[in-house]
Amino acid sequence: MPHTPLFEALKENIKLIYRQSIDADKNIDDLRQQDMAKFVAIFTQEQGFVTKADRFTPYAEELGNDLVALQQGNEDEVPEKVQPLVAKIEIQLQLLQVFKANLKTNVTVKKS
Repeated sequence: MPHTPLFEALKENIKLIYRQSIDADKNIDDLRQQDMAKFVAIFTQEQGFVTKADRFTPYAEELGNDLVALQQGNEDEVPEKVQPLVAKIEIQLQLLQVFKANLKTNVTVKKS
């Protein structure tokens, strides 16, 4: 299968996102206990996601499902259909990094 390296790279990125999502969701739970993190959804449909959740892991699961659908679809359509998945991977990785950085900043500020 000519797309195997692509699928493996996507799979590794999704695994990374899933692990980071679990950690981020724990932090969201902690923030909610402090009566913070009152948002309803992390991403919007305009950002390409079908899922609407107030935690990161459901979005990571959507990425996994998208990858499975891509792998099981028509090989000729992979170049065209991979781009929306890559865009969602990029935006989730970016937001996870921002979320983590903001948590560190807030923890540092609170300790000062």
